[in-house]
Amino acid sequence: MATAVTSMMLVIGWQFVNFSPAQSATTLNVYAAISLTNALNTIKTQYQSANPTVTVNYTFGASGTLLSQIQGGAPADIFISAATDQIDVLQNSGKLVAGSRKNIAKNSLVLIKPTTPPISAGSAALTSINGLTNANITGIAIGDYTGTPPVVPAGDYAKQVLTTRGIFNTVSPKLYRAANVRAVLTAVENKTLLVSGVNKTIDAGFVYTTDAAISSKVKVVETAKPSESDPIVYPLGILTRTTVLSTAQSFSTYLSGSSAQTVLRNYKFQAP
Repeated sequence: MATAVTSMMLVIGWQFVNFSPAQSATTLNVYAAISLTNALNTIKTQYQSANPTVTVNYTFGASGTLLSQIQGGAPADIFISAATDQIDVLQNSGKLVAGSRKNIAKNSLVLIKPTTPPISAGSAALTSINGLTNANITGIAIGDYTGTPPVVPAGDYAKQVLTTRGIFNTVSPKLYRAANVRAVLTAVENKTLLVSGVNKTIDAGFVYTTDAAISSKVKVVETAKPSESDPIVYPLGILTRTTVLSTAQSFSTYLSGSSAQTVLRNYKFQAP
């Protein structure tokens, strides 16, 4: 009888045991404009803490370069560009999940110059964007604005500003193109940029406000007016090729939430 009672208790007990399978790990591949590096890395820490089964992998670079990689089959689940043109290409070709596109932040463009010695006479005297026409300014770092869409949005915005001010043709011989906006920042910090195997002296360069804010080796000369270029926005889109759609949607939603937006403000990005 004792054995029978024990067996009955075991049968009843098993009914209340939870056999729910453990959540599986998910990897989310995010391709993002390199100017977002610091902010997105901070957001990643927060997001993964709240979602421990998700690993967020970033690939940072110039938006045009990332677009080319995605078009070539790179395993991106989400793409965040620093301009609308690159996202437009994917959307117009049906490669974005319908309704997934949205802007997550805005930015502004600034002209910067180095602050660590030795500083050239041109850099020392530079007080405005229009001052780039002065003869003592010999080298200006700018993101690669060539291509359709442009390789580096920051470079394209800078070209637009210079064109709006009517000085692009004048300063064009002084412009040295860099692979991305962070390469421009480094060039101004180091006062030199390697171009076709030759080191060029750099007196100033165009980056975003957010890039200038993370460096103690540069100073903002002037901030371009919003009306002088296309709006500087960061559109996000989820790729139709993703196999982790729900996770991609979750991360996209998180980027628009208060926690992530606070991080973006802390890094000087503007509200979308």
